[in-house]
Amino acid sequence: MRSAALLLRKDLRLLARTPAVLLILIVFPLLVATLVALALQSDERRPDVAVVNLDTSGRSVAVGEQRLSIDDYIARLSEDVDVRPLGAEEAAAALEDGRVSAVLTIPAGFISDLQSGVRQPSLTLDASRRSPIEADAIVRNLEAAVYRLNQRLAVGYVDQVLRLVDLVVNGGELGFFGRTGDALGLRNSRVLVTGVQERLRADGQVAAADDLDPLVNFIDETQRNLDLAKPAANAIRAPIVLEVSESAEGREPLSAFGFAGALLVSLGLAGVLLAAAAMSAEREDQVLVRLGRGLVSAWTLVAEKMVFTALACLVVGLTLLAGVAAFTSVAVGRWPLWLAALALAGLAFGAFGVLAGALARETRTALLVALMLALPLLALGLLPDAAVASAISQVVPFGPAFEAFQTLLVEPTVPAGDFTTTLGHLALLAAVFGAAAAAVVRRRSAA
Repeated sequence: MRSAALLLRKDLRLLARTPAVLLILIVFPLLVATLVALALQSDERRPDVAVVNLDTSGRSVAVGEQRLSIDDYIARLSEDVDVRPLGAEEAAAALEDGRVSAVLTIPAGFISDLQSGVRQPSLTLDASRRSPIEADAIVRNLEAAVYRLNQRLAVGYVDQVLRLVDLVVNGGELGFFGRTGDALGLRNSRVLVTGVQERLRADGQVAAADDLDPLVNFIDETQRNLDLAKPAANAIRAPIVLEVSESAEGREPLSAFGFAGALLVSLGLAGVLLAAAAMSAEREDQVLVRLGRGLVSAWTLVAEKMVFTALACLVVGLTLLAGVAAFTSVAVGRWPLWLAALALAGLAFGAFGVLAGALARETRTALLVALMLALPLLALGLLPDAAVASAISQVVPFGPAFEAFQTLLVEPTVPAGDFTTTLGHLALLAAVFGAAAAAVVRRRSAA
C-alpha cells in the first residue's frame, strides 16, 4: 500500500512539473466543449435561402378572415429561414458561390393555383450540393415550414367550407374561392316550396302540390346531412393533435447530448492517453524490472495508474462542468453523483489506457495504440441507437460512461436503479481491464 502511495505521489509530482501536459489536460476538454457548443449553435443557425418570385401578378387569395399574397407567403417562410429575395440568375450564382444554402422558386401562377382550389401550387427547391448534410437539414426545415403553412391554410379553407355550409343552409351573400353570388339557402327554399304547396292545395291542385313533396324531402335530407358537416370538417381540420412534452428547463436533449459527448471525448482521450503514457514511462524507468524483485506487485502498479488517471479525470471533469454551469444554460447540479460517475469513468479509462500502455513496448507506440483504439470506440459510444455500435460500446468504458453523463444532464429525475447499474457496469469494466493489464504487466516483468 505504501509503495502504491509513493508511485501515485511520484506521478502527481511529475504531472505538476510538466505544465505543458497539465495545460493540455485542462485546455483540451474546454476546447472540445467549445467546439461542441459552436457546432450546436451552427446546427441551430437559420440557413440563408434565396427566394425567386416568378409570380408577379400581385394577386392575393382569401383564406378565412385574411388574404394571402406572395409577400405574406414569404414572410411566413422567413419564420424558419433567412429569406433573401433575388432574381433567378442572381440566385443561381449565389448558390454556386456558397452565399446562400438553397434557392426556393415560386412559379408563375402560384396564387392563381392556390385561389382556384383545384390545382395544387408547387414550389421548387434547389439545395447546395457542396454541403449535403446542411442541404438535407434545409430540405427538412422547409418541408416543416410548408407543412405548417399548409396547416394554417387548411384551417382557413375548412372555415370557408363551414361558412359555405352555413350559407347553403341559411342563405346569404356568397363569396368563396374567388367566386361571388347570392345563395337562397335550404331553409328559405323549404319555406318557398311549402308556401307554393299551400297555395296549390288552396286552389284545389292537390296533385300538383303533392308532386313537390320529393323536393321538400330532398331539402330536409340535405339539411340533416349538412348538419353533420361541422363536426366532420373540424375532424378533418385537426384529425390528430400532437402534444409535445416540453423538456425540463436546462435539460434540453440536444444540448445535453452535445455536452455529454464533449465530456466523453475529452475525458476518454485524456484519460486513456495519460494512463498509457504513465504505464509505458514505468518501463523506461525500469520499474518493470524492479517488479521481478517483488518490490511492487503488478496489480498494485496497475491500480495506482488507474487511480492517478481517475484523479486527473475527476479534476478535469469538474472543471469542465463548472464552466458549463457558469457559462451555459445547461443545468448541471447533482455533484455527488457526478463525483461517482467521473471517478468510475476515470478508473475505467485508466484501466483501458494502462492495458494499451502495457501491450506496447515504448511510449510513442503506446500513445499511438491508445489513440487508434480510443477514437473509433469513442465514436461508437456516441451512437447508442445503432444496435451493433451499442453492443460494442458496452464492452468498453465509453458506452456506459456516455450513458452516465447523458443521464445526469438530461433526466429531470435520475432513475436510481438504472444509474446504479450503469456505475456498476463502469466498475466491472475497470476491474476487467485492470486485471487484464495486471496480467500483461506480470508477464512483461517476468520476461
